[in-house]
Amino acid sequence: MSQAQLLQVKNLNTRIFLKAAVVKAVCDFELEVLEGEILCIIGESGCGKTMSMLSLTNLLPQRAKITSGQILFNGSPLALGDEKQLQTIRGSQMSYIFQDPYAYLNPLMSVGEQIQEVLIVHNKLNQAESKNAALELLDVVGLSPAQTYFSYFPHQLSGGMNQRVMIAMAIASKPKLLIADEPTSSLDRLTEIKILRLLLELNKQRGLSIILITHNISIIEGFAQRVAIMYAGRIVEIGSTDEIMKNPQHPYTIALLECIPHQSSEKRLLKTIKGNVPELSQLPEGCTFHPRCEYVMEECLKSEPRFKQITQTHFVKCYLR
Repeated sequence: MSQAQLLQVKNLNTRIFLKAAVVKAVCDFELEVLEGEILCIIGESGCGKTMSMLSLTNLLPQRAKITSGQILFNGSPLALGDEKQLQTIRGSQMSYIFQDPYAYLNPLMSVGEQIQEVLIVHNKLNQAESKNAALELLDVVGLSPAQTYFSYFPHQLSGGMNQRVMIAMAIASKPKLLIADEPTSSLDRLTEIKILRLLLELNKQRGLSIILITHNISIIEGFAQRVAIMYAGRIVEIGSTDEIMKNPQHPYTIALLECIPHQSSEKRLLKTIKGNVPELSQLPEGCTFHPRCEYVMEECLKSEPRFKQITQTHFVKCYLR
């Protein structure tokens, strides 16, 4: 039985209007997510991963604005200028887990009270009901005994524990889609594995769709069904995890995979990608990756390539293919 489509994004463009320049944060962004699917968005810092996801519910910085595009969620179009409609989606049907839990948790409230607050606002529970539900959620995310952790403040918990609290808050309203933005980047490797396993369990037990944003391509095997590679505000390749890992087509994807350390008896220098992600206010003409690409051709300098289909599920923007 095929999975139903939960999210579809078409030609999404987001700009940040500064005094000195216009930043092309998200360019012709296209993506779909199926019900119960885990999809990873991979790319270096500055590629527009976070801005593209914040655009889904218009949670943008003050000078940022969606200039065009269409978003369908659960079969219905989102009116990105309709704040009232978006407030019914944010936190209830579409939830976020952000990179640094300390920046989003209130230091003056216990973690249990903060989970309660979400339950009262989104689920309309009373004090007693919300406390019982908050205790259950603390158990779900592995913070037991829940009664003890309920009264702790964020500064009394480790980074990994606070991230579990953020996950509890994000799933409290039983959303259909969870967007996890670099949720393990500040954690040690063992804690990272535990958090990823927790997200995987929530996906399997609750049928929760997950978009994981990360710059670490080595964590996706065994976790995600599909992977989107993002560069300079746009997706340049998308396919199943197997296709991306074993048959990458875009030179950027290939370069990212070559940067992953491998266990080997042979001693060799870790490969890096030359150059940097371009300033999104000063994008090069043509393919945005061409200044860093070893396969650059004359055509790459003139116009941006369109998606080409490699298999039924594998697409790439590259003139080489």
